[in-house]
Amino acid sequence: MKIHPSPWSRLVAAARLVPTDRRDESAPLGFAARVSALGLARVEPTFSALFARFSLRALGVCGLLMILGVSLNFSSVLNAFESDLVVLNDPVVEWLNAAS
Repeated sequence: MKIHPSPWSRLVAAARLVPTDRRDESAPLGFAARVSALGLARVEPTFSALFARFSLRALGVCGLLMILGVSLNFSSVLNAFESDLVVLNDPVVEWLNAAS
């Protein structure tokens, strides 16, 4: 009877036979200086960057104005919905209005 090694043990044995990688893993000469110089450089903002910054601010201001407008006119909006319910001549609404 022949015993075949498991696929895992064959894979481990093959991985042990592969030579190690001896390439240089250090950063190229001047890499740290170049990265720090780019990080500290003053760059003029482009039109697209300015547009993105101001459009996000404008979106925030519009959102606040929308919330303010809805909160100030909430009673009139609520009254408009209530008047629509009375106009429908719904007997349940009429009975509830008479009960209160």
